This record gives sequence, structure tokens and C-alpha cells, in this order.
Amino acid sequence: MATVEEFLKVYSQALADRNAAVLAGAGLSIPAGLVNWKQLLRSIAREIGLDVERETDLVAVAQYYYNEQGGRQRINQLLVNEFSERAKITENHRILARLPIDTFWTTNYDVLIETALREAGKKVDVNITPENLATTTPRRDALLYKMHGDVSNPASAVLTKDDYESYSSSRRGQLFSTALRGDLVSKTFLFLGFSFTSS
Repeated sequence: MATVEEFLKVYSQALADRNAAVLAGAGLSIPAGLVNWKQLLRSIAREIGLDVERETDLVAVAQYYYNEQGGRQRINQLLVNEFSERAKITENHRILARLPIDTFWTTNYDVLIETALREAGKKVDVNITPENLATTTPRRDALLYKMHGDVSNPASAVLTKDDYESYSSSRRGQLFSTALRGDLVSKTFLFLGFSFTSS
């Protein structure tokens, strides 16, 4: 396990070599005013008789709601309501946008990373769907992979247990996973905003 000092040295060199990448989770967005999984699912858990504070597998809560209701329209609407306009870019987003990083990966549905990059004067190639991966924005400064989807298309966002379990066998999951594996081998990554729990 590398020390913080060793990592800073390695990542600083990767920045200088233009070989640095970022993988951002929800912890990067929550300080911007966005909800976490518990907050997002609290009302729907209550509707199906669950206490979200007592649940440890929140993806399963979303799946249970989907199964009980026969669809995910309400979950999709919650995603739109919570992730469309509430958030404000943080200083952390601005710092990342100013750094010489041209590859960003995120599991977040919000538009904070791409907005911060554009505010920093960078042209961003945003990849949300397999179709996006087939085209390239000319003269781009940054490439952003939104592997779990985007608030602009909540119906295709990875949200339920079924979504997560079928991800690796889906066309989308296969293409994004292949691209991520390539970047993990060739670039030096900074992981931000991951607690490595389902809450």
C-alpha cells in the first residue's frame, strides 16, 4: 500500500505527463447539495413499508420498489427532481477542471463535472450511451465517461439491483467496462468520493 506522499509524487508525475485520470463517485457530488442514496430512496422506502435507516442494501430497496410497483417511473422522477437543478459546483470540481486531466470517469448522474470543465474553458466529450462511444468530439480537451447514466435519461440509469447485476452482460456495460479496463492499465487514477458501501 502506497503512502500518501508516494501517491502524490506518482500522481503529480502523471499530471505532468498528461497521463492522469479521475474516477468520481457520489462523495464528490454530495457537498454540492445533492442527496446520497439513503436520502434519494427515503420516500419510496416508506411507501413500501421499509425504514431506509435500517436497510443496508439500498440498491435492493430500489429493486424491491420496482418489483412492488411494477415499474420505476417514481424512481426516475426522484432522480430528475434531485439531480437536475439543486447542485452547485464546488471548489473541488473547479480544481479538477483546472488540472491537466483529460480523462474523467464517474458513476454519478449529475452534470457537475462537465459543467465545471466547460466553465474552465474546456471542450468536453461526454459519453453516456454505447452510441456516444462510437463518435468523438473533435478537438476535445476532456473525455468524460458516465458509466451509470445521466439525469437527462433517467430510464436508462443504473439504479436497481437488476441494473447492476445485468450491467456486465449488457452492451453498455461491456463497452464501458472494456474502455475502463484500458484506462486503468494505461493511466494513473485518482479515486474520489467512494465509501465502498451501498449507503
